[in-house]
Amino acid sequence: MKIGMMSAWNTDSGVSIHAELIGREWIKDGHTLFVFSHIKEDFHGDGFTRKKDEEFVIRCFGKPHVTNFFDPRPILKNKYDVFIVQDLRQIPYLKLAHILPILKRKSKITAHIVHENHLPEESWFYMHDWDLVIYFDKRQAFLKEIYEDKAHYIPFPCAPLRNIDKEEAREELKLPKEKKIFLIFAQRGYKPYFPEIPDKIKKDLIFILLIRKGMLGELVESYSKSPHILIREEETLSWERLDLYAGASDGIVLHKFKSRGYALISTTAAQLIGAQRPILVPKHSDFFNFFKGGVLEYGDYTELGIWLSKIVEDDEEVRQTLRRARKIVEKNSSEKIAKEYINLFEKFL
Repeated sequence: MKIGMMSAWNTDSGVSIHAELIGREWIKDGHTLFVFSHIKEDFHGDGFTRKKDEEFVIRCFGKPHVTNFFDPRPILKNKYDVFIVQDLRQIPYLKLAHILPILKRKSKITAHIVHENHLPEESWFYMHDWDLVIYFDKRQAFLKEIYEDKAHYIPFPCAPLRNIDKEEAREELKLPKEKKIFLIFAQRGYKPYFPEIPDKIKKDLIFILLIRKGMLGELVESYSKSPHILIREEETLSWERLDLYAGASDGIVLHKFKSRGYALISTTAAQLIGAQRPILVPKHSDFFNFFKGGVLEYGDYTELGIWLSKIVEDDEEVRQTLRRARKIVEKNSSEKIAKEYINLFEKFL
């Protein structure tokens, strides 16, 4: 199958994580993929996760509210079995409208993967009669009100299960091997959040506060004097380096309530849950509904501290949660989800 896809790629945005998880599986299965993405001067996300793009990636547009750059020629030079647009809001949607009639003629199927968390009021969102409209969160079923039987649910993909050697990861990151280490992830809009540490685990506990370069000035006064907190500044993390931090940890805290945009689920959790470490999340955050049962939920800093004790003690409730997490990953693995897309496309070819 020949697939064209307009999407963020090779950045730390949720759209890019989704696109890469399914796109790489399509390539493994022998499909031909063309990725059309943002120019490096105007991209979607906080930074690039790899130094070089793959040969099939062509950067030919910017974001509509920044450069609004769009060179349609690389897109129109090919014919496609399926042409996909991921997250219409992040591409020059009005300029895309100019080439849609030609694109429709050159593609057997046109599809839009929707990242919105509500029906947009802007009329441009509905400018094209897509053959398929695909959503990945059941709360997006509102799309059926507009697109009816063209709207299809395919879950968000999870990165595969990985067995990461904890000692090797700690050695590479120069972290103490004898301590219990918890990762406080504070990139991509996640915030630092620390527990009330129970006395019985306090002396053996370290928190790695992982922040973006440039944030240190805001945090150093608050956290740098604590003997339990080690601040690590990192540029945008590659998938491999993020895995190192996850693998070096005994647990990962993802504290996020409010989206910076239209996000529905924690794509960071989708990326990390396969690392097979307990993930701790706010109880009342909608970002983690998809992972219900496979993550540990806290209501406040005291409850978070109790969970840390249970992780240190290898509590049965923690082990059960990790087993459920593995089932979530197996059910929604990038390999399975990518095949679901292909099966859907084949029905309409």
